[in-house]
Amino acid sequence: MSNKKTLKKKPQKKDSTQSKVTRRKSTKEKIVKTKKKRVSIKKNTSKSMKEFWKEILLTTVIVSFLFMILSLTIFTLPKVEGYGMTPVLNNGDRVFVNRLGTIRRFKLIYFKLPNSQETSIRRVIGLPNEHIQYKNDQLYINHQETVERFLQNQLNHAKQNEELVTDDFQLQQLPNVKYATIPRGKYLVLGDNRPYSTDSRYYGLVDEKDIIGTVEMRILPLHKLASF
Repeated sequence: MSNKKTLKKKPQKKDSTQSKVTRRKSTKEKIVKTKKKRVSIKKNTSKSMKEFWKEILLTTVIVSFLFMILSLTIFTLPKVEGYGMTPVLNNGDRVFVNRLGTIRRFKLIYFKLPNSQETSIRRVIGLPNEHIQYKNDQLYINHQETVERFLQNQLNHAKQNEELVTDDFQLQQLPNVKYATIPRGKYLVLGDNRPYSTDSRYYGLVDEKDIIGTVEMRILPLHKLASF
């Protein structure tokens, strides 16, 4: 038998220590990289949010500007004041007014009151070159009977109580009206709530240049949305 002893290799402490150091460095590098990545993500996110809010602000400004331009040229959204148009429109309702709308008989219009900066909404009854008269709750246009269907319920109720919805009057009885027919560029307007409405019977005919537009629909309150 061989007398040589088998020598056991001793662990290489130096190599093991170097390996641990290498691993630690690698771990630290990973941590640093992760932190840098997080910081980069936060910066990008912050930058993205700033860009997002800038776009929102810019969009809001552009939309507001366009809305203002359109409201000055095409439409406006006034609030109804008073009860002269009850029950069709009530105090506080918001309506859509078409500035380019065509003025027709029985159409609702939004206009400036004569000799005033105040505005109102009333229904067109008389057009230029027409003779207008009310007698026994009946509208006569150029001496011919004309039915006001939008007043039918009120007329029926008034008839049962032997009352009048619209007091008798002729065109010449209106303030500042000197002719038997409505002059060119003028309109006779009345409120649907005839007994309590302030209209052409009190301030005379409405000039075409004072008409802002035609009332197309009620937009608020939403549950009463309706077109006219």
